[in-house]
Amino acid sequence: MPAEDALAVRTAFLVVQHGNGEWEAVTDIDKPVKPEHAPTVIEMKFGCSEVVSDIEASKQAAITAHQLMAMTAQMQQAAQNQSLADRLKI
Repeated sequence: MPAEDALAVRTAFLVVQHGNGEWEAVTDIDKPVKPEHAPTVIEMKFGCSEVVSDIEASKQAAITAHQLMAMTAQMQQAAQNQSLADRLKI
């Protein structure tokens, strides 16, 4: 597309469906794509919904991982404190 025909926007990404049915948000909009057909409104709605769902799942996984790391650190500290208390009883 010639530069003068480019649509001026703040940001852009593509939502694509791979041959295996997986949906993905692609940020490299300069990468050529070869769609099998023009999307239907249902495909656009479902694809965007799937991408949002994946983003939320990733966010939740990161929160859970952070909480597990914090609990592990607390348990290690408690074990060290208990070990010190046991040694002081001797």
